[in-house]
Amino acid sequence: MRMRELEKASGVGRETIRYYIREGLLPEPDRASRNSASYTGAHVTRLRAIKRLQEERFLPLAVIRALLDADDGDRWLAPTAFPMLDALLAARLEAGGMARVAATAVAAQLGIDASVIADHAATGMIGIDADGLMSARDAAILGSIKELADIGFTEQLGFTGLQMRFYLDFIEWVTAQEMRLFLEHTAGQVGEAQALDMAERGVSVINDLLSQLRTRALLRKLGERRRVANDNG
Repeated sequence: MRMRELEKASGVGRETIRYYIREGLLPEPDRASRNSASYTGAHVTRLRAIKRLQEERFLPLAVIRALLDADDGDRWLAPTAFPMLDALLAARLEAGGMARVAATAVAAQLGIDASVIADHAATGMIGIDADGLMSARDAAILGSIKELADIGFTEQLGFTGLQMRFYLDFIEWVTAQEMRLFLEHTAGQVGEAQALDMAERGVSVINDLLSQLRTRALLRKLGERRRVANDNG
């Protein structure tokens, strides 16, 4: 198909399409000549995926490109290198976080309506099983969300559960990248006991690192706002 047909099929303008090609988000089209390009259904599918990830999940293009380029699937999850790592690391990290508690009890403890819990379960922020139970870790996540609401991050001000979903999307993405990096570089290089120790200790260190990086980025953005205000003042 030609560019005009691709625009119509994908709902994306040609300048944006050309930008995506330059940035590596889209593959180069087949070219019969310098001024003749032919696109395929694969281009339409990828453009629609980019558009959906931007509009529904508010992901930046760098993250979208990493997600779309992960063509190796989940082979990195294969447990052949460290057959006991998953179970042993989960046992160390759970530390009571997976104990099951009743959603109704959590609602009563936090002083929130059951519908609020249902809304967050619908967006994937927490999980509730068929018996109405959730993990203690999910209950703690609800506690953090409730604390944000108490501070003033309420739906009345536009802080909806669906919009906050970008936190979950970010964590899912960055965790997948961390696991891939860790497993690809430790398999065959260190023993399972050392890999287990590295993974367990690394969790809290990386959590602290992410916190520091986020605070630094926030301070940088605030500084940029001040500079813009001063320049326009």
